[in-house]
Amino acid sequence: MSRDAAPSTALERARIAYEQLKRREHDAAMKRRGRQRTRNIVLVVFLGFVVALGLGVSVYQGWMPTPLRSATNEQRAVDSSKFSETRTAPIRSFVKGNTCQEMHFSNDKGIYVKGALVPCEAESKKNALSDVMPLLPSSSGSGSSGKGQRMNSIRDTFNR
Repeated sequence: MSRDAAPSTALERARIAYEQLKRREHDAAMKRRGRQRTRNIVLVVFLGFVVALGLGVSVYQGWMPTPLRSATNEQRAVDSSKFSETRTAPIRSFVKGNTCQEMHFSNDKGIYVKGALVPCEAESKKNALSDVMPLLPSSSGSGSSGKGQRMNSIRDTFNR
């Protein structure tokens, strides 16, 4: 029998048993630390989610103290109070060239209360696009009505 195959003395057997005991204790401690680390990570993620959710709800509901509110929240409050005073909303639609029609819709009456033709502010973007690609085909090609021409231009746009 070789010397490595089996311990020959009681002292060697005790040393091997002690090393095995220490290895098992070390492995058990590593498993315990791993479980504690996992538990701590899950706990931190959960608490972070709860804090973020609470902060989001408090901002949405307006429960934040005044010094912590941003300027955009204050601007939103001013706009909403202006709407609540008049209960009308402006509606602007493009007409032709640099002209837009601005109408005011009353939520109380359910009708348009006033309207006017005003210059468009974002007209430079529309002109740049219309110079690149015309919105409607030229009327010299066909003698169809305006409505048919519009439908043909929509069809032609999708066929490209």
